Amino acid sequence: MNEVHFWESETLYFDSDKFYRALILEMDGAGKSIEMEVYTFEDGVLAGRLVDCFERAVQRGVRVRLICDHWGSPLIGDRLHHRLDQIGVKVHVYRSLPWRPILLLKGKGKGGFLSELGNFCRTLARLNRGFHRKVTIIDGNSAWVSSLNVTDVHLREVHGEQAWRDIGVRLQGREVLLLSQAFERTFFRRNSPRNRNLEKHGLVNLNDSFWLRRKMNFLLRKRIKSASHRIWIQNPYFLPERSLLWALCLQARRGRDVRIMIPEKSDHEVIRWMNYGILVKLLKCGATVWQFRPAFAHKKVLLIDASVSIGSTNLNHRSFLHDLEVEVILSQPSSKEATNASFVEDEAISHPISLEELERKSLWFKIFNRILFFFRYWC
Repeated sequence: MNEVHFWESETLYFDSDKFYRALILEMDGAGKSIEMEVYTFEDGVLAGRLVDCFERAVQRGVRVRLICDHWGSPLIGDRLHHRLDQIGVKVHVYRSLPWRPILLLKGKGKGGFLSELGNFCRTLARLNRGFHRKVTIIDGNSAWVSSLNVTDVHLREVHGEQAWRDIGVRLQGREVLLLSQAFERTFFRRNSPRNRNLEKHGLVNLNDSFWLRRKMNFLLRKRIKSASHRIWIQNPYFLPERSLLWALCLQARRGRDVRIMIPEKSDHEVIRWMNYGILVKLLKCGATVWQFRPAFAHKKVLLIDASVSIGSTNLNHRSFLHDLEVEVILSQPSSKEATNASFVEDEAISHPISLEELERKSLWFKIFNRILFFFRYWC
């Protein structure tokens, strides 16, 4: 693995309300630029606060840009998108929905019909390639990296104890430049300079090019295969591709402490149906599996020996093959200890899944699981 350097500062957030309060406070002090990228930007209490913050920033002369995925943000159109445009926020909607020619016929298209038809064909060609990063960069100086979208489901003040559980971190250091460069490449859909010297530090993993994707996937497998004592995974969409599953099974058979934590409550129930066979394999190899019960756990945490990483990456085919993701490696001992403690605390209020429990599932459930499993490539 690449030599790991240190972030200049790391501030972890295990509370989404505190994360967004601190983020908005820092954005209110921005002097040059605010660059936000999320999968979902959904109208609501949180979006309203962020848009108000954007408006204050633009009035101060700050450049504000936003990237979101249209599949994750189908409601960004109309009123919300119009207000963002009005206040001067530059919005790039990644993978926009393919029916723009139809909207044109209704008088909502911006270009001519042939132009919109060309957009339609290009959209179809990249329909399965999504944008899933969650990063906000302020003045090119600090980066807020998390698994949090802009949607009220993350806020306890709105949903109480049923709010989604997530994790985020505020980072400062030279490697923030890598995240800024990735934003530029995506916003303008073009190749921009990459600082390969900073990439060698191994603090940021991105997959927005063919070679970066290969590198990110290779490093993930390598870290798992080289683990000497533990692999702890907390992920809401656990459908690892075959080579990753084999690596986890091999490490479990070797006696490594392999723990998988998935949510009992999910926003995509089909995932819970599909991963039955995967969990059976892991349990037979000696891994332990836990279901987090209190609420939907949306955290993406990977603890391998002394290495701790968080970000937007799901352990499924979408993240491995299709979607644009980001992962950051935490470098400060206090951050690692806090993430480790959070995992242990979540485990204490989770339900351990046994092999006997899964094998008691009905025959029709097992048959249905095998049928659904063929569609894992798109999940």
